[in-house]
Amino acid sequence: MKWGLLGGTFDPIHLGHLRCAQEILEIFELDKIIFIPASRPPLKTREDIASFEHRQQMVKLATSGNRSFSVSDIEGMKEGKSYSIETVSYF
Repeated sequence: MKWGLLGGTFDPIHLGHLRCAQEILEIFELDKIIFIPASRPPLKTREDIASFEHRQQMVKLATSGNRSFSVSDIEGMKEGKSYSIETVSYF
């Protein structure tokens, strides 16, 4: 199975994110795209963004119509700031 990871703050998720994911899915002939909302992006403060739970819920709602899209909560389980290299190594 071939899959791609798409991480971001997603505050809010929008059609550009979904279109980008669909294009990547098709161009690279992937089976799945996993959206990974950032828990605590290192370059943003908590006051700058909605809660992780709200952003994750927005991503789940936005991607629910596409069986090739899924959402991971891996960064929500982490303590402190989240860095992409740590998240990618999990997968």
